[in-house]
Amino acid sequence: MRDSLAYDIFIDTLEPVNSFANNTAIMGSLTYDQVEVIKQVFKLATIKDIKDVFIMCYRLKGTMKQSSDMQFYSTSVFDLFRAKRFIQEWITMIVKREINTFTSIPDDKLIMINASERLAPFNHSLSKIRLAEQFSTEPKYVGRWKYNYVFGLLASNKIYNDIQREKAEIK
Repeated sequence: MRDSLAYDIFIDTLEPVNSFANNTAIMGSLTYDQVEVIKQVFKLATIKDIKDVFIMCYRLKGTMKQSSDMQFYSTSVFDLFRAKRFIQEWITMIVKREINTFTSIPDDKLIMINASERLAPFNHSLSKIRLAEQFSTEPKYVGRWKYNYVFGLLASNKIYNDIQREKAEIK
């Protein structure tokens, strides 16, 4: 499918469904790095990127008769759009949860040097580096941990750091 414009009008009318090529995505089994890949793909998606996300999420496995690419391309476009909408809604929920959890009022000095915008492209890597240091491991291993586990650790660290900062301000 080179141009999806003819189908795009249907995407908003289709209900999201967590099913594609007779498989169900188990979003809780995704790693921290996999979730980051999905976020990036849905920012600027190409059909190849979407296919790769579907192969990852829906665990499309090739067989002697049919490759994972063939499974992807031979499934109904409406099933594709239903599943794509499911993933989009899931990733939107993840991003909103991250924003609500990790956004805080920055220090005036950080605002002055535009730190938030400058660091934004590196948030994922910086989070892995901080956790790797905390757990005496390498960042690449943190990326392989389940997303929900990493999210919980990052949220705990943020709350702890916020409390420590507030405590220091009281003194």
